[in-house]
Amino acid sequence: MGSALKIFVLGLLLMGAGLSNAQLLPNNHTLNAQSVQRWMESNRDMVPVMQVLDQMHASAEAMAAFDALSAALQDEQIDAFLRTQQLLDNAQAMVQRHGWKSVGEYQRLGTRLGNAIAAYFLAQDIQGLTEEQLQVLRDNTDPALLAVPEADIAFVKANEKALQQYIQAYAAGR
Repeated sequence: MGSALKIFVLGLLLMGAGLSNAQLLPNNHTLNAQSVQRWMESNRDMVPVMQVLDQMHASAEAMAAFDALSAALQDEQIDAFLRTQQLLDNAQAMVQRHGWKSVGEYQRLGTRLGNAIAAYFLAQDIQGLTEEQLQVLRDNTDPALLAVPEADIAFVKANEKALQQYIQAYAAGR
């Protein structure tokens, strides 16, 4: 990933807004306008929890093993880890206030959104490359980005302006 893309994705992952009294959505497993809006509104509150969760896995292998678990098992491990950090009650209050079912659900949607944004920009970057250049790029690209569903990339494309405006507003408010 280029440095501008990394900064954009990092900015998106770190952005957030004020409190929300959102209702539970029927589907927070795919990118949709309501879920992404909820994620953006939740993000500022969730940053401290996510920073602690970054310490949950000591290695890439441990993270890959965690990612391979079902959502329910991920949620159990997240809750157990937050309990050891004495953050579980606070984190659960935040996710409930923002209408998430769990910290893991919030985290999974954020990861999906971040990967979709990175894949969208990667798709733009590959236009006009030779087959040899494409192969080098594929060989050096995170497999998670190569596996992003086309529907997620299409969502980012359709909502690029709104996502950029949000990032700019967030940056201005910091």
